[in-house]
Amino acid sequence: MPIEMKGQYPQFGGAISEMATESLKNWRNSIGEAAIAIVEQILDGKNEEERKTFMEGQLNSTDLMHPYFYSENNPEHSEDLFQSQIVSETFATHFKVIKNIPEDSRSEALPKAALVLSILAIDRAFLLSQNRIPSGDFSSDQKAKDFSPSMHQMIAKTPNGQDRISAQTWSKIIAAAKVHVEPQKNITGSIPS
Repeated sequence: MPIEMKGQYPQFGGAISEMATESLKNWRNSIGEAAIAIVEQILDGKNEEERKTFMEGQLNSTDLMHPYFYSENNPEHSEDLFQSQIVSETFATHFKVIKNIPEDSRSEALPKAALVLSILAIDRAFLLSQNRIPSGDFSSDQKAKDFSPSMHQMIAKTPNGQDRISAQTWSKIIAAAKVHVEPQKNITGSIPS
C-alpha cells in the first residue's frame, strides 16, 4: 500500500473493495468466455448427433476425472493430466490476464485456483453448449461455486500431506498453457530524432 494511503482505509476501503471485486469478476468471466469459445471451436462443423456424442463422452466419468483433462482425451496418459488442448488453452487465459504484472509482484504460489476455475468453466461450457443456453455471467454460476471445493480437493494435498499433482506435472501443465500466451512485447531502443 502506498505510504500516502496508510491510515486512510476507512475512507477508501469501499472503493478499493469494489475495484478488487470487479477485477476478480472480470478475471473469472474471461476464463469462462475462453472456455466457451474453445468448446465452440472444437464443436464447429459437427452435426447435432456428433456434438451430443462428443460432449457426453467428455463429461462421462465416475471419479470426476473427465477425459478432456488428458491430452488426446486419453486417461491412460496420466502423465499428461490437465495438458489437453481445451484445458491448456482455457488455463492460458489466466496467464494472459496476469502477463503485464511484473514477475516480482506476482504470487509465488501455484495457480491452483486458476486451474480449478478453468476446469469448472470448461464443464459449464460443455453444459451450456449441450443445452444451447447463452453463456451469461460465469462469476455468478452457482453450480460452479458449489462444485469448486471438490475440484480444489482434487488438486490439493492428500490426507497424508502428499501433493496430488507433482511439481514436475505442474511445470508441464503451466508450460502447456503458456504456449498459448503471446510473449509480452518489450519496447527497447532509442527513439529516432
